[in-house]
Formats: sequence, C-alpha cells, structure tokens
Amino acid sequence: MLESFRTHKRLLLIVLFVLVVPSFVFLGIADYQSFTNNDVKLASVRKNDITQAQFDQSWRERLNQLREQNGSNFNINAVDTPANRQAWLDQLVDNQVLQQEMLDRHFNATDNMVRQAIASTPDFQDNGKYSFQKYSQFLAERNIRDVDYEQYVRQQLAFAQLLEPVAGTVSIPAQTAALLQTAMTQERTVRLKTFEAAAYEQSVQVSDQEMTDWYEKNKQSLQVPEYVNVDYIVLNQDAALKTVGDISDADIESYYKANIAKYTKKERRQINHIQIQIPAGADEAAQKAAQDKANEVAEKARQDPASFAELAKTYSDDAGSKNQGGSLGTISKGDIASLDAAAFDPQAPGITDPVKIDNAWHVLQIANIEPGEVQPLAQLKDTLKKEIALQQASEKFADLSTKLTQLSSTERDSLQPLADALELEIHHVNGVSQTALLPKDQVGDNAAADSKDAAYFESGRVRETLFSDEVLKQNKNSGVIEISPSELMVVHVAKDVPAAVPALDDVRETVLNRIRDEKGKKQASEDGIAELAMLKEKGPGELTGFGKETTISRLTQAQLPPSMLNAIMNAPADSLPAFVGFEVPNGYAIAQIEKVTEPTADARNMFDQYLRQAMVAGTGAQTAQSVTRMIRQTHDVKVYPDAAKVINDAAGNQ
Repeated sequence: MLESFRTHKRLLLIVLFVLVVPSFVFLGIADYQSFTNNDVKLASVRKNDITQAQFDQSWRERLNQLREQNGSNFNINAVDTPANRQAWLDQLVDNQVLQQEMLDRHFNATDNMVRQAIASTPDFQDNGKYSFQKYSQFLAERNIRDVDYEQYVRQQLAFAQLLEPVAGTVSIPAQTAALLQTAMTQERTVRLKTFEAAAYEQSVQVSDQEMTDWYEKNKQSLQVPEYVNVDYIVLNQDAALKTVGDISDADIESYYKANIAKYTKKERRQINHIQIQIPAGADEAAQKAAQDKANEVAEKARQDPASFAELAKTYSDDAGSKNQGGSLGTISKGDIASLDAAAFDPQAPGITDPVKIDNAWHVLQIANIEPGEVQPLAQLKDTLKKEIALQQASEKFADLSTKLTQLSSTERDSLQPLADALELEIHHVNGVSQTALLPKDQVGDNAAADSKDAAYFESGRVRETLFSDEVLKQNKNSGVIEISPSELMVVHVAKDVPAAVPALDDVRETVLNRIRDEKGKKQASEDGIAELAMLKEKGPGELTGFGKETTISRLTQAQLPPSMLNAIMNAPADSLPAFVGFEVPNGYAIAQIEKVTEPTADARNMFDQYLRQAMVAGTGAQTAQSVTRMIRQTHDVKVYPDAAKVINDAAGNQ
C-alpha cells in the first residue's frame, strides 16, 4: 500500500506541476532586454514589453525540455497547441507582473540567501555536500553564466517572499480531509459478474439498410487522417558493413597476432598457503626459528597433503585464510605478483619449499592446475573476419556520417544523390500520420506499421520532422535525424495523402463489426440491468456467474475503468450484500459488495504523510496563482492583437 501512496503522490505532484506551476525557462540576466525594440509586441506590463522573439525563444526551449524528457514518446502536435501557447504567454505576463510587484514592494534576496539556496540544491551536491564541480557542470551544459543563474535564483527567492506567505496559510479542513482519507483508503470486498458484449455479437443480425444508415450517421468516425508515404535512407552498422572490402587471410593473421592475448586462456592455479610470520625486530636466532618452523610445516604437509587445511588452521599466522584451509583462491600469474615464481614455476601440483616474502615465510600448496591454451587461428578465422569487418565498419561509419550530414544540407530535393554517394538503399513505407502508424487496411501494402523499420516511425521526433513545413509543404529532404549515436536517418515525403472518409464499400466489414459491437453492448447492458433489478428486489438467493472475491480500493485498483471503480466505491453499503451495476468497455457488469473494511491506522497515517501533504501543496500553489491573477489586475497589462496569431500558429493547429 505504501508504494500505492507514493505513486499517487507522484502523479498528483506531476499534475499540479504541469497545471499550476509550469517550468521556468532560463533566459539569462539579459532577460527581456536582449531583443530589438522594434520586435512584434504580444503583451506589455506597464512599459515592459513581451515580444514575439521572447515568446518564441522561451517556448522553443520549453518544447526542447519536454522532448528530452519524453524521448520517442514526445508528440509535438499534442503539446504545441493554442491552449498551451496561451498558458505560456499568460505565464510570461505573470512573471513580469510579479517582477514589477517585487520592485514596487522592494522585495529582494541577499547574496548570502542566494549562496545558501545554490549550496542546498540537491543537483549541486555530492554525498550531501555542495560540489562546485557539479554546479559548474550544470552551468556549462546549459551555456549559462554563473552571474545569470545567481540572478535567476535571487529572483525566485524574491518571488517566494511575495507568494509563499499566501500559499503557506492554506490548510484543508479536518472534516474534508477525513472524508477524502476514507474515500481513498476504504476497501470493499466484491464479486463480479460480467455480461460480455462478444457473447451477443454472433447472434446479431444486420441489414444492408442498417449499414447504410449507420455509415451516413457515423462516417466521420471512419475518416482516415492525413498521412504521408515516405522515402528514407538509414546509415547504421549494417549499411557501413556493406562498404567494407574483402578481408584477406593476411589481414586476418595480422589481426590475430596483434590481439593474441584476447584469444589466450591463461593458466590458472588453485593455491593454498600457510604463513609463518617473522616477529618484528627479530634477531638472527628468531629469524632462523621462523624458517625452521616453516620447513617443519612444509614437511608435515608433504607427508600428508590432505592435512594441509588442518595445518593451516594450527600454524598459519594469516588470520584471513587460516580458517578457510589457507585458500588464496584460483589465481593467474600476476594476480599476486610476489607469489608468481613459487606458485607457477613448479610443473605439477604439490607442496612447495618455504619461500620468504617480506617478513614472512610461506608454504604453498598447488592444489590444482588449469592449463592455459591459445585458440588456434584456423578455429577463429570466421570470428576474426567478422571482428575486422565490424572494426572497419565503425571507422567508415564516422566518415559516412560526416558525408551524410554535408550532403543532406546541400542535396535537398531528392534522396537519390545521397543514396548514390554513400551506397545506401532507399526504402519506402506508407501510412505515417502525425500521431500514429496506420494499418494496412487503411493505407494498402507496404504499411509502415508492418515494416521492419516501424520503430523509426513510432518516434515522435521522426513524425514531427515529416510534418514540418520544410519537409511536408516544401517537399525537401529532412536533415539528419539521429535515431541513436550509431543510427542516422534522412526522410523525404513521397506523397501527402489528405484526410478522407472512405466509401462504404471499402469499409463494409468495419461498419458491420461496429454495429455488431454496439448491438452486443446494448443487449449485454439490458440483460445486466434486468438481473440487477431482480437481485435488488429478491435478494441474492443462489448466485450464479459471479467470480471469486476480490478487494477493491481507490488506491490499489486505480487502473480499473473509472465507471467500475466509482460505482463500487460510491454505492451505499449500509445493508450488505449490496448490488451495483455499471458499464465496462467490454459490456456490462454487476458487483456484489460483501464487505466494507474501514481504513487501518497505518493506512490513515500513510494518507496523511503523502497524499494530504500533496493536496495542501497543490491547493497552496493554486491559491498563489489566484493571488497572482489579483495582483495582475492592479498592473497595466495589455495583450495586443498579434498575440492571437502567434498563439494559433501552433503545430497542433496546422
């Protein structure tokens, strides 16, 4: 349950972050002064203008942030919308209003406050302590000067002085919090009976007239969206390999000799030892006594090698290995350099003479020898050939990618010159829309959705490029799209197919299935409602068709269809068992509520610790936003007609 609370907290904070406090895009201390005075004005706060150049730069940076965060899932058309552009312009205006308000009220942050804020930022810390290296790296990656970032921090601290006192006064009434707590943490034990629409569909009869009528009423839902058919080239390892020439036997032999260590298995030996320490400051007699003891131990070991472990336990001064039979493990030459001669000179397993290393004598037992070997060239020939080819392909890829980048900037009208120069194949797929890959029954053969390269076109970045003004409307080659560091792509729109509603004859089967599905759901719902009425009137009796008990709560089953979750959790439960019915995506369902379990103390504590704090923070942020709107009314804010054009010039509105 704790993880469920954490998940909900994260989701709630994400929603609040997006809707209430969108990310600040850093523009530097130049702020709004670095643009020309004759730029198009979108809005003004008193005498401070917000221009189109300022809007475009900040909005572009915000889109880039989202693109980096979401990777291939980023969809420019879903984000760059008039509504989001309007919200962004409002934020720029609000920031300017708050900045003016701070100046009017003389809010500021001291140098010490700025230093403390930067030092306490987790991104700039290493093991809980401020790291100048991490701070410098942050600035360098974003091409920001330290004075500019400090000014931004100073401004944010001043903002906090203006708004935090308001947000900090927010609280949720105890009764409201208690109701929310119960609603989120209460559990209900239920049994479900589902009326599957599919069970009714096969018996559904559909006439030609019904199909015609349904088509005329719903044909817009069958519209195939605008899509493009695409020519493209891909430069990757496979393409680079095709440019690699023949690899001779001499090349293979030379590569083999240069990398012989890679194909050599080192000899490994299992070594045990007994260490006889020479006392610090020992005189000649004490040193001889240590050597004599080592010789004595070695002799005992030779007489009974199986007793080596016991001898180690009795005589060895190495506390780390004496209780493990004196084991040093299985080692190769060089692993313990000081033992190399003693451990690897003998040709067979056995007990060595004592060897002095530093201030100790060591008696070694070579318990086992794993001989080394060199894999023969003949055995490795095919593998070596592939390795050489991959190595040469990697080198060629760097040259080819440079050439591709250069050619793609000069050869804009066709992919053929690029393909000829780099010996690349031009591929073709159909049916790439702005938001998805369309199926074969909508776009015909060679559908991108069925292509081995479908993953390329599932990338939001590739689709965004295909529907850009330059590639779609001007019909130019795209620039180089980096799918990954070792995979580059250039695309060209072969055909732009406008959105269209297909003729009835082309979608007859689809229409038939839609009607059957609708009738099946309707019949499932009617039967389910009738049985629900009977259960409520006559009671459960002998229930049939209901599944096993399952426990439902808003926290643990948040993935359930909302209609199902809300119906079960909102149903009156003063008299059990209770029955409630609801529509589900595949038909209709009835839930028998058998037991209601009130939240445990742990569950309530978890709610207070996670969700309640998140709700307070979110409510505080909304209150701060409301105060900002009130402050805005006291300033001379103007929005000019050109703003409407910029707001509507969104990718998602093309």
